[in-house]
Amino acid sequence: MHHLTSPCLALLLAATAIGQEPGTIVEYDESVRDFMSEGAGQASIDLPAYFEQADPDVAVWYQHVNTLANPWMEGRQPGTRGDDLATEYMEFYMKKAGMEPAFVSEDGEPSWRQPFRFQVSRRAQPPKLESASVQDGTRELVRGKDFNVLANSGNGTVTGPMTFVGYAIEDGVNGYDSFGDDDDLTGRIAVMLRYEPLDSSGISRWADENFSSYSGIQNKMQALINRNAAGIIMVTPPKAIDARSGLETLQSSAGYRPRAEIPVVHMSPKQVDGLLKKAHPDGLGLAEMRKAADRDKLDTYDLEDDELLTISTSLKSSGIETRNVAGILPGSGDLADEWLVIGGHYDHLGTGYVGSRSRGNNDYHNGADDNASGIASILVLADRLSQTADMNDADRRSVLFIGFGAEEAGLHGSDFFVENPPIDLDSVTCMLNFDMMGRLGKNGLQLLGTGTAEEFDEMLPRLVSETTMVVNATPSGTGPSDHTNFYNKDVPVLFFFSGVTDEYHTPDDEAWTVNPEGAIAIVDLAEDLAEELITRDELLTFRESTEGSPRRRTGSSVRLGVMPGYGADVEKGVMIQAVSENTAAEEAGIQAGDILMSWNSEAIDGPGGLMNFLRDAKPGDEAEVVLLRNGMTMKTVTVKLRGIDD
Repeated sequence: MHHLTSPCLALLLAATAIGQEPGTIVEYDESVRDFMSEGAGQASIDLPAYFEQADPDVAVWYQHVNTLANPWMEGRQPGTRGDDLATEYMEFYMKKAGMEPAFVSEDGEPSWRQPFRFQVSRRAQPPKLESASVQDGTRELVRGKDFNVLANSGNGTVTGPMTFVGYAIEDGVNGYDSFGDDDDLTGRIAVMLRYEPLDSSGISRWADENFSSYSGIQNKMQALINRNAAGIIMVTPPKAIDARSGLETLQSSAGYRPRAEIPVVHMSPKQVDGLLKKAHPDGLGLAEMRKAADRDKLDTYDLEDDELLTISTSLKSSGIETRNVAGILPGSGDLADEWLVIGGHYDHLGTGYVGSRSRGNNDYHNGADDNASGIASILVLADRLSQTADMNDADRRSVLFIGFGAEEAGLHGSDFFVENPPIDLDSVTCMLNFDMMGRLGKNGLQLLGTGTAEEFDEMLPRLVSETTMVVNATPSGTGPSDHTNFYNKDVPVLFFFSGVTDEYHTPDDEAWTVNPEGAIAIVDLAEDLAEELITRDELLTFRESTEGSPRRRTGSSVRLGVMPGYGADVEKGVMIQAVSENTAAEEAGIQAGDILMSWNSEAIDGPGGLMNFLRDAKPGDEAEVVLLRNGMTMKTVTVKLRGIDD
């Protein structure tokens, strides 16, 4: 047992027994209620005086941080008990502030939670198959032999007639098109040929070897979904020379997009041939139908309506289950249907499941600055704005306060939110992001996104002039935090950030390292800004800005100037979500939405693979990068790399 006494504790012991020797026991025969504290230790640390002289919200904010950054929260890792506890904590205080739940549960009830699943691996992981069947009348096909469910399939059971859709290619080579102008597949199961038109020997008509980008799965299936197909059957064209053999599996199709809400299966050519012959009025089979599609002699072809097929699929998504947590402060008057979004992520690293800078350390990463500080600020600001709204009957926009899940693993929560918003994003005037704002120091506040709205040029200098802070403005709307996903939806953003510290992403990011008064100074500025955004007559005017995009520490001496698309899995390569201005990537012509496939003829294995190439490069090096644009066009660009600060 250790018997160590700190200097502060020594003062305490001496003060509690004035006139007595430390380390002794003395008799006390008075009532316990008469035993009074003498303010011991306050000569060294006077916490009551500190909080009494500060804004009352300083103590409230610090209490939130202490609770959320307590080891009891298990580092707030998604999918853990600590994740659930943090969710309950936010729900309690959102309700206490007078908010309403922002979401609707599956059973139609109001809910504070927006559940979703995410995958830690950058490689797409397949869902788990619970059940699947295909029935042709009374005959049931055999899974694994006659058909397999594809990983992008939705869940459900559909019964309907079939429509042959050829290769399902829109706007192909020389005007090739699988569709008519008014094709509608509502209630029908689409039978789609894989790949692209073939010649008589089974070789692509459009590529010198293998297949062109027109053969891509995503665009073909999206074309069928856009035409309201009730289900999709993919079949490999018979005698295709470069075709993959056998049926795809959940594992091999894990990268398929888009994620459908309808059953999607891959069926053997033998079974499709039999189905077509049975349902075609002239008894034509797969080989004859393929040849017509090869020559662009066949648009979508409806097979007999009385020949019905039933497909049933049930899959469970893989990955970790977590959620976003959000409440609404309703607006009033003519502006009530417009929105201000105030958010930040509540998750952290647990014991270091991603992103830890303390390798081999299994201690909890409690994440006080990152990002208990942001959630504490959201809760304090929610209280303030709620009180203001109660005292004011003027026209006011509604405010959505949100804690995002799974930010640390790749902005998953905010990505899910903007793809499944409970509000109209076109009616959002701005998104304020609070992430790591607990360590305000002599360098002041960094405010990012200052170039994303035309009105910020006048508004921000005026509001900042009323504070005592130095504010470092960065125009870019992109960066490694949740505001990026809103910026990519053309929503003006502002990101409040007090800077990276030595404790960042380590177990040392503890509550006693934060600056409560500094955080409330930032909240004061955010409140003034929010009030103006809530009450001004017009929505802000969005403006593109990627200049000065912030970057993480990477260990590389060069900078490409791209942000990987963390929320979007791709089968190969790395999706580019944003490109910063005046960087090597912009100079080379790389664009947002491009998929970088190879680097000097070597395949790029996700964002980590791209980072490895950059770590091995030096300023001035050139690289030949092959990219896929719009899912169709392969392009080679030359990138001349610049130094990290160039």
